Amino acid sequence: MKKIVITQRYEKIGKFEEYRDNVDSKLPLLVQKLGYIPILVPNNLENLNRFISEISPEGIILSGGGDPFKKDLRYYNEKKLIKISIDKNIPIIGICRGAQVLNIFFGGKLKRVSNHVRKHHKIFGPLVKNLKIKVNSFHDFGFFKETLGKDLKLLAYSSDNVVKSFCHKNYKLLGIMWHPERNKNVQKFDKNLIKRYFL
Repeated sequence: MKKIVITQRYEKIGKFEEYRDNVDSKLPLLVQKLGYIPILVPNNLENLNRFISEISPEGIILSGGGDPFKKDLRYYNEKKLIKISIDKNIPIIGICRGAQVLNIFFGGKLKRVSNHVRKHHKIFGPLVKNLKIKVNSFHDFGFFKETLGKDLKLLAYSSDNVVKSFCHKNYKLLGIMWHPERNKNVQKFDKNLIKRYFL
């Protein structure tokens, strides 16, 4: 089975100066349901490159949730993982915040958007073609075609032109601005999309 590494949030808990890694448990479960082995990446590793080399994952997921501008351990880990993905040709998928991080990495900009928290949007564009696909939405900040990073290609957008998915012109890199793990059942569209990038 292919191994997929997943990044985690880095959060201070309570009043005891305790920092914890955490991720929505539905995400590793989704990865497992798709036939992969999920491996969570600790944020305080001494040598992330060695960790990746020893595990030899076939894919990387930048998880959702949190502030993409907060310069904590997660922020620097994810920047390193994007570089590792490029250098070692490991497919990478950014989910919501993870997609925002990818866009910022390539020089893109974020902008506050309305009507994209706890909503569902029909999406359009080359990713869906003539399919009628609706995706969930849980983000306050988004981006548009003109604020995509360098060499990022628009794949899908909502009716108000907020980007919902993109890829890179040269690397096996995908950003999606929805949470497939938050659906009660794995959607066929999401399953096929993720598997296509982790082939």
